Formats: sequence, C-alpha cells, structure tokens
Amino acid sequence: MILKFKVLYFLILCILLAGCTKAREGTESDVSEAPDYSDASSQPTAGEGEYIRGIWVSQFDMSPVYCENGRQRNKESYTALVRTMLSNIKKDKFNTVFLQLRPNGDSMYTSLIYPVSKYVSGAYGRGISYDAVGIFIKEAHALGIAVHGWINPLRLMTPAEIEAISDSFPIKQWYKEKSGKVVQVGDRLYLNPAYEEARNLIIDGVKEIMTRYEIDGIHMDDYFYPTTETFFDETEFKASGMKDLGEFRRNNINLLVKGLYEAVKSKNQNALYGIAPAGNIYSLKDTYYADVYRWCSEGGYIDYIMPQLYFGFLNKYCPFDKILQEWVNAVTNPEVRLIVGLTAAKAVQASSGAIDTFAGTEEGKYEWINHKDILYRSMALVKNEKKCSGYCFFSYQYFYNVLTGDPNPGFAQERQNLEGIL
Repeated sequence: MILKFKVLYFLILCILLAGCTKAREGTESDVSEAPDYSDASSQPTAGEGEYIRGIWVSQFDMSPVYCENGRQRNKESYTALVRTMLSNIKKDKFNTVFLQLRPNGDSMYTSLIYPVSKYVSGAYGRGISYDAVGIFIKEAHALGIAVHGWINPLRLMTPAEIEAISDSFPIKQWYKEKSGKVVQVGDRLYLNPAYEEARNLIIDGVKEIMTRYEIDGIHMDDYFYPTTETFFDETEFKASGMKDLGEFRRNNINLLVKGLYEAVKSKNQNALYGIAPAGNIYSLKDTYYADVYRWCSEGGYIDYIMPQLYFGFLNKYCPFDKILQEWVNAVTNPEVRLIVGLTAAKAVQASSGAIDTFAGTEEGKYEWINHKDILYRSMALVKNEKKCSGYCFFSYQYFYNVLTGDPNPGFAQERQNLEGIL
C-alpha cells in the first residue's frame, strides 16, 4: 500500500509540473482559466522584509461570497463582491491577505489531491465551474495586495461529509481502510502525522498551490494534534521505539513543518512560510505538540511566527502585554520574523454583551465590554516593539459585511480608536 501511494504522489507531481489541471471524473469541473500576472505593476507590495499589515479571510468570510442559494455564485457576481472586499482591505492599509484555501482536508479550487470544499461549491462531492481562487489572487495583486494561501494541516471533514467525496482521494481511501492514517476525534476526522504518507499529502498539497498560482506565501494555522489522549496514535508510538509520547508527536510535527518549508522554498525562494499557533505559549509544547521554541530559534523551519494573541490586558493567564513579551523572547533566530495576530471578534461580540468566558477573572470577563481601546493599546505595543515585523487581524467579517461591504457597526468604537494607528 505504501508503494502504491508513493507511485501515486510521483504521478501527481509529474502532472502538476506539466501544468495540467485535469478534473476528476464525475466530481469536479475543469478550470482552464488561469490568472494573468503579465502586468508587473500588479505584483504585491508585502514581500520578504516588508512590514506585514495583514488580515485573515476565512472560509466563513468567503462562504457567502463563493455561494448563493447553496450553489457556486455566478462568476460576475463573485468578482464584484471580491472587488468590494479588496477595495475595503486596501482602504484600511492592509497589504497582505491570508486566504483560507484548505480548512478541512479540502480545497477552494479544483485539486488533484483534495476534494472541492463545500464552502466554495455548496456541498461535498460537487464540482465548481470557475476558478474563484485565481480571480481573488488576480484582483488582489492588481491592487498591490499580497495573498498567502492558508491551510489547516491535520483537520479533515466529518465522517458524514467524507462519505460524499470520491473514493479516488487518498483521505477517503485511508478512512475506509481504517489504517490509522485518518483518526476520528469527537465528531471530526484528522490526519495522523505519524505516517510519512499523511505528511506528504499535506506537503504535496502545498506544492500544488504554488505550482498553480502566483501565491506570495503559505500560512499554516494552529490545528496540530487535536487531543492529548493516547488512543490517537498509540500503535504508531509503540512501533517508533521512542519512550516519550510528547517527543514522538513533536518530532512528527517538526518533520511536517520542515517539509513544508522546504516545499515552499523549492518553488519560490522569495515566498514566505509561517505558522499562526495559539497565543498561549505555555501550553503549546505539551498540548498541541508544537515545538515553537525550536522553530523560532533554528533555521529551516519557518520565515515567521504569528501567534494568535487574542487576549485582553486583564486576562488571568495571558495578559496581552506579558504574553507579547514571552513571544518576543522566544524569537531568537534573526531570520525569523514575529508578526502578531489580533482579533476583532471579541470587540464585535462584546458590543452585543458577550463576555470573554476564557479570561479567568471576573474583571477580565467584562474587559472587552467595559473598554473599547484594547486593540488600540495592543497595536501601540506591537508597533513600538522593534522585534515585531507586523500584525494580522482576524477577520474580514468583523470589519465589514461580506456581501454589502458596509462597516460592521459592532466594531465601530474600536475601529475609530484604531484608525490613527493603522
């Protein structure tokens, strides 16, 4: 079986290098339209060394833009919505979009490796009629906005959803074989990075993105191991001969991270590759098995780290000013850049009376309700920290209505404070 998939990967990569985008029979439509990058003036401005002013554009931001009435929106309507979105992003001085391309072991474009995502097609097992990702990249580059492809590496779809996709995809075959490469945790499936084939699938998916598009970077989210329970990879751990489960799992993730870095650089030395781990640096090593201290101190793993510092200043466990300094101290390799992830979500939710349930103290729970300058103060610290190379906000829908383009009223007060510093 291992030999079978190695042969499959080799054939896929040969096809990709030849520039083919052949659709899978009965599941997806061929996409022959390629973005035009012939105009040099349309290239992005936020490259290696630039100060990143980023915004995450998630599958949830894009789903109503991609789809209408449960089907892919017509191309003209989609393009108009994307232009409005990017116009707003440009107006707010953002120079980089982190666009979700793979949320659940799926794809926002017609892929040879992963099934088309329900977020772009309306349902798993359904194809698409035009290349929405190519249009987005072309329109962004025309405004001088860089686009980085955002992937969740291990997280897959639910068992019911995976049943709807073609048996030709490796994740479906591994699921049916119950070989250990795909594991269920709760109501969701995950790839098991203990297997080289699983890691290679993720790496090959990134090579496909970079072969297909003039993408400016690859961005990986914080979904590493979904559990600390031993059932996830007990068999593989025993077979490894290693004595410590944490060490075993961190090694698997390190192999994946390094493999992705090498894949990105093999396609484009100037493209950036980075990771946005959870902001609580204290829990990453033994909860998610993310070896961030190694990534931030040694070469060959990442170009930047973008911790999600979604905390107020009164958070019991990770007050913003203190946790920012922890990350500053962690980045000891001068070649690794620190970009700070911030969230507009808590400000919007607080405008409707929602408390910060994870703050750990009563005062912290109401901080976002009682104070409308948390992000302003956070940004001031980020901009004054010499080691910080930028920031990124989660996410577009909290700044603007994704369909009308109107400013989100729930973000009005924080936004007013931010305008000067942005």
